[in-house]
Amino acid sequence: MQENTQKKRGLRKYIPQREEYAARYGNRALTARDFEILALVHRYRHLESRHIRALIEGSDQQITRRLQGLFHNEYVRRYVPWRKMRFDLATGSPVMAYGLDRKGWEALFEYLSKRAEKNGGGPDPSEWRKEYTRRKEPHLEHHLGISHFHCILELALREHPGAELWEWDQSTDIRGEVRLTTGKTLRVNPDAYFSINAGGKLRHCYLEYDRSSEERDRIEEKYVKYWWWLQSPAYREAHQNHQAVNVLFVSTGEQRTAGMIETLRKMEKPNNAPFGGKGIFWFALDSEYTLEDPSSILKPLWRSVSRQERQKMI
Repeated sequence: MQENTQKKRGLRKYIPQREEYAARYGNRALTARDFEILALVHRYRHLESRHIRALIEGSDQQITRRLQGLFHNEYVRRYVPWRKMRFDLATGSPVMAYGLDRKGWEALFEYLSKRAEKNGGGPDPSEWRKEYTRRKEPHLEHHLGISHFHCILELALREHPGAELWEWDQSTDIRGEVRLTTGKTLRVNPDAYFSINAGGKLRHCYLEYDRSSEERDRIEEKYVKYWWWLQSPAYREAHQNHQAVNVLFVSTGEQRTAGMIETLRKMEKPNNAPFGGKGIFWFALDSEYTLEDPSSILKPLWRSVSRQERQKMI
């Protein structure tokens, strides 16, 4: 029976047990801690419970209890990829992932609106769509890989003197487009964009989280698109200190990473721009930074074609 279960694919979506569990975990008015959790899940889109506990101050036990209450009261949804169900363990719970549900977004928006009326300003305008709760396993795993990177980076910079995460954006606003003289239009669609303010200087980074699902031709195409986009007037005008930019490729396998680096090494650069050679592309494994040691993401782990030694983000 266990063997057959392990072969199933896709997501296991948990169903809230409102009548049975909601009262146990709290079905009264939402607390400040609840709204902090909802705002965090909304900001990240999808997070594992371990990330939520790491990012929010307080007792792990209390945060877990609030998460359970939010789930059974239908403010958040809960997912588990089948490969993370821990079938091989006699004890232990699966690795939970959370996403905001419609009820949670409405409660959060109302809370932010009332706070804005009191303190001035406006509520967070970021959109929420019902499609965020309808994820298939590959899509969710991709999002969780991005969130894992984001979480560790945020935690690392909290403790790093003189540096801060200035901006993080996963919206459609970060997409780029450049039209070549040949009439061809190239479009860039990064997984995320972020900037780090280190000593008053901004470093711009685009993140590409690679789960080895794209063919080599698609990777080559990405290199070419980024080359043209980062040289375009539209990019230069929109980014202060625009030459301080890197495209970070995070992969899940050593062989895949080596292959991407070798592909870039053999390519011819499509233009003769004054900056932004092959060295703008950096590569790392997702196993090289950990939640247990967030500072690991700031260590020299980034590889490039142009340098022998590994490089630090800041």
